[in-house]
Amino acid sequence: MTRTIMYISGGRWDGIAGTDRLLAEALAARGDVLWADQPVSVHRYADVRRHAFRSLNGVPEQVAPSINRLRLPALPGFSRPLVRRSTEALAIRALASAAHKGDIAVVVNSSPVVPFPATIRAPRLLHLTDDWLAAADLLGLSRRHVERVLRANCAMADVVTAVSPGLAEKMTALAGRTVELLPNGCRTPAAGDPDAVRRPVAALVGQLNERLDKEILTELGHAAVPLVVVGPRTERDPGMARFLDGFLALPSVDWRGAVPAEEVARILQTVAVGLTPYSVSEFNTSSFPLKTLEYLASGVPVVATDLPATRWVGGLSVAIAGTPREFVDLVRSRIVDPPGPVRRLAIQDSALAHTWDVRAEQLLSLVGKHQTTEPGSTRGSRHVGSK
Repeated sequence: MTRTIMYISGGRWDGIAGTDRLLAEALAARGDVLWADQPVSVHRYADVRRHAFRSLNGVPEQVAPSINRLRLPALPGFSRPLVRRSTEALAIRALASAAHKGDIAVVVNSSPVVPFPATIRAPRLLHLTDDWLAAADLLGLSRRHVERVLRANCAMADVVTAVSPGLAEKMTALAGRTVELLPNGCRTPAAGDPDAVRRPVAALVGQLNERLDKEILTELGHAAVPLVVVGPRTERDPGMARFLDGFLALPSVDWRGAVPAEEVARILQTVAVGLTPYSVSEFNTSSFPLKTLEYLASGVPVVATDLPATRWVGGLSVAIAGTPREFVDLVRSRIVDPPGPVRRLAIQDSALAHTWDVRAEQLLSLVGKHQTTEPGSTRGSRHVGSK
């Protein structure tokens, strides 16, 4: 019988596709996935209200082949001190009810606020997709509350993983146990048009918010570097909003907004270089930008700021800049010398070791190595069955 991977996510299924969804989709090729949304208020989301009764009784809906979605309803003000305990209780009830209806092989938890349900007897993997402590204020959560849940989940997990070397090191110190590295990935490189013409244009793909380095973007604007920008604006700070208003209005900037993944792939087939201009902050130092590997999977060389995850990727196709001026100089040099067909294939080959399929296999391998058969253990010892 096919066994189920429970994936307690840090977002909603129909939100911006990031680490959780892309990893869950890869896992779905290896077993059924029961995806659980991050808890959200029934007052804010009509779909959560409509599904509240079914969700609390553990009844999900199918959203993709081999993937069923369970919404986790919460009361209004779910992150407030007097309400968040009820948020945890409702989430655990829904997850436990869903577990009774299937055969759970492993529980993956990447939520900063949902504890592992103690009653689900399966191996547990806690996956740290971001520095939740550093981002607590940005997420509108209490840092003390996030730390309490994080410490409890670290104690309950059979395996703890993190997406970047910096985050793994930081969380190892906090948890008092080894945190394994399970980096972000990329889609499997697709064969592009060998005759496609690379224009002398740079690409910036992804969410536009406070994580971007304003000094670098300012330098790019002053240098009039031709730039196509693809992605939604998700900033919260008014100062960043004003900055983006001006930057995106520059004549050298072509902002496309949010577009489907297929359109992103098409655009990346036409550019000379991809940009990862993140500021060097506590949060970014622990992050693993998805865009860097996506550029490589499209045969596009990268210019990036100096982050631990960027150094971990390494390779001749990833140039690391130490200053905004150096960043612009590196971008210019790659615009005038875009990769030809042979070099594009070599860049794509470098991404093959980092696909989401590879990451899914790594995750299941880590779980398998840490499974126990000790008498009286609350952990399972069976493996995920093949489909």
